[in-house]
Amino acid sequence: MRHLLIGAAALALTAGTALAQVAALGSTATGGTSQIGRTMAAAISEASELQVRPQELANTADYIPLVNAGELEFGIANVVQYTYAVTGTGMSEGRPNPNLRMVATLMPFRNGYIVRADSGIDSIADLKGKRAPVFTEGALGDFITKAYLANAGMTMDDIEGVAVPNFPRMWASFAEGSSDVTIVVVGAANSREYDATFGIKYLSYDPSEEAVAAMNDYLPQSYLEEIGPDAGIPGIDEPTYVNVFDYTFFASADTPDDMVYAAVKALWEKEEDLLAGGPFWRGFAKEAMAKDVGLDYHPGAIRFYEEMGVWDR
Repeated sequence: MRHLLIGAAALALTAGTALAQVAALGSTATGGTSQIGRTMAAAISEASELQVRPQELANTADYIPLVNAGELEFGIANVVQYTYAVTGTGMSEGRPNPNLRMVATLMPFRNGYIVRADSGIDSIADLKGKRAPVFTEGALGDFITKAYLANAGMTMDDIEGVAVPNFPRMWASFAEGSSDVTIVVVGAANSREYDATFGIKYLSYDPSEEAVAAMNDYLPQSYLEEIGPDAGIPGIDEPTYVNVFDYTFFASADTPDDMVYAAVKALWEKEEDLLAGGPFWRGFAKEAMAKDVGLDYHPGAIRFYEEMGVWDR
């Protein structure tokens, strides 16, 4: 009898495993993208029969082609990198990924320049002749830097470049005083540490149509958001415009419709858990998941959004 019970339990376990679909989510091994990917994978796995496993690689550029080829079912990236990847322009110049499909817009990713509070630098224009981090041409940091400067009608020739290989080195350079400015995620832990150590100030961007258009030449689909001192963000003591670009969740065109449908439904149902998943999720709203970014959505996602009444095109 004991052997029969064990055998029955094993069959039940096998049947349950067989019912569960497994999908891979392209993500990075470190940083905000990694945290976002792990939170998403857990939420989808808990709320559906779809079991999502993060596949963490060094860079976004490493896994986007794998999603395009159908070797990974899903991926996450900011909308700037995603747009360039689909169109084969900018950071993906000459390497289009036509088999990528939007699944959801996740959350706004607020970013900006900070300087030391006592630096005497009060605007982007004041960075002329100052030491600023520069990245390898074509890297995300390179596009962000060019966009920030373009907002004030400036170019890389207007600054004294401090070469940095990556974002961690850029932050270290700022902390040690070898650069006058650094890019940060608004309100991130490192910016709070800088403020506690020596005081910081966020530089505000020009919200005029022309200035924003100049930024969009390098950061397509980015926009500005005004943040006031009531937000409680160290370094923002007056109304300040920061840059914003959304994070996106995408799939291969070959990912089955029912798999995409299940993933979107799970995220929709797990809104509260996602918002509790850390500061990166601030601003996530399930009704905004179907945001029109001018690029094709996956049919599985469209079906769910139509059922929820949020698909307007």
